[in-house]
Amino acid sequence: MSFLSMRTELRGCVPKMPYSYTGTLINRAYRTIRERSLWSFLLFNGQWIAPPQYTGTSATTTQGSATVVLSAADATALAALLPTQPYSLITQRQFRIASSGLYDIYNYQVNTPSAGLTTLTLDRWWGEVSTTGSAFQIYQCYYVPTVSNSPITDFKSWISVRDMADFRSLYTDRLSRRDLDMRDPQRTWYGIPTDVVPYAPDANPASPSYGALRFELWGAPTYNLNYQCYGTRRGTDLVNSTDTIPAQLGEDCLLALARVYAYEWAEANKGAAPRNVGPDFKYLMGGAQKEYESLLRLYRMADREQVDNFFTTYRLADNSDLYPFYNSLGNSASPGGIV
Repeated sequence: MSFLSMRTELRGCVPKMPYSYTGTLINRAYRTIRERSLWSFLLFNGQWIAPPQYTGTSATTTQGSATVVLSAADATALAALLPTQPYSLITQRQFRIASSGLYDIYNYQVNTPSAGLTTLTLDRWWGEVSTTGSAFQIYQCYYVPTVSNSPITDFKSWISVRDMADFRSLYTDRLSRRDLDMRDPQRTWYGIPTDVVPYAPDANPASPSYGALRFELWGAPTYNLNYQCYGTRRGTDLVNSTDTIPAQLGEDCLLALARVYAYEWAEANKGAAPRNVGPDFKYLMGGAQKEYESLLRLYRMADREQVDNFFTTYRLADNSDLYPFYNSLGNSASPGGIV
């Protein structure tokens, strides 16, 4: 049943309700149902590809300015490097000099072609002392959840984030931002990341992931790594007239809850006529609520029989920060260690 058909049916239950309001109530019911369970249609499988760190030779910064000017050599190197790494845009990476703050790169442009100079625009003013010709690093430590190589803005929770080269699952719920600031305030712990920590929404209006929640990989990956990400989404509302809900959820369940909201609206907006005139919307609300609860129970049971991942989070088997691993790409191994 399409979104249009559901709106039409709901309007028939309360004819005096504005038609424009039917879409609001159906989406309200749809959001409520999505939050009631970890539905299989809300699972997602994505990936992160960490780019190798680029170590530059000469950058000029000015305290109080968001502009960074790179040398001709770095401009040439970046121009050749970036097209080979389409999985990580320059505007998704971070810039720093030594142990300075981490600055998001908001823009990248060649400002003097004849001289080969490149300008980076940072997300905020450079706060450290001004520098001339300083070595610098560009790498990516903040990532957004993706599906089919596109960022999502309705992320809900992680199930697992796996380092495919080192055969490891990262912690997704162990550390908070505050914990990282206490353990590694300068973010100088590099190597093989052990934790995925919520950071902040992407605030760059020019970024394809604008508004999506970013996560910090700690310690920062400085070489090429591939991560397989598995988690749950909140889902998105119905918009177009032809939109439909997933097969795992029936329209009868959704419309039952939408009728509860519709009858509530009708009860609040009915006239001053005696109670025995017209339908008793409170009675209809109760009947629709019981129908909704009964149908929801059946659909949840059927869906859980297919995918039972209800609040299951994969984690390392012991309490170490760095589990023993074997890297099949580099043909190297480590016994692990404790931070």
